[in-house]
Amino acid sequence: MTERQKDCIVEIQELVVAINEVVKKYDLSDEFLSCIAIGFLDMETKHLDEEGNERADMSLLSSFSVADEEELDDLLSYCVEAYRLEEKEPPNTSSIDYWINLTNGDDSVN
Repeated sequence: MTERQKDCIVEIQELVVAINEVVKKYDLSDEFLSCIAIGFLDMETKHLDEEGNERADMSLLSSFSVADEEELDDLLSYCVEAYRLEEKEPPNTSSIDYWINLTNGDDSVN
């Protein structure tokens, strides 16, 4: 980990602590969920694995605020779904199929 990366992680860690303090200030700890993972890739360790995929070591800071593993699983499932929604290509509104699928077969729209 480079010195700049260390400095950055320390500053981010201070922000995570500040977030938790805000939650405590409003007495919302029992209702608060969070999952934070922040890291840097060590590009000096970059290599190809057996399958030809690029890999590198990471320096990672993580923080979890959940009641139990089930709550963590729900939160992580949400993160995966939110990521997938962000990654989807915008719909092709010039296609007739887009408009047909939009109505779910309900011809009362016309």
